[in-house]
Amino acid sequence: MMFEKNLKKLRKENNLTQGALADRLGVSRQAICMWEQGERTPKLGLIMEIARIFKVSIDYMIKGRLADEKNN
Repeated sequence: MMFEKNLKKLRKENNLTQGALADRLGVSRQAICMWEQGERTPKLGLIMEIARIFKVSIDYMIKGRLADEKNN
């Protein structure tokens, strides 16, 4: 899954610390850390909120591509 890589990339591109993102999502900093390390995956509702925060599609968060890109 690309989620952990995309989360870390988007968080850093937006100059957010793990703690700052955790505060926005109402979770612990440790949860963000585990998501970025691929140890755990957030529930769908949180993935949707993360996508909204970073203004990307859920498809991008999970698959690493834009929703309108074709499957090859």
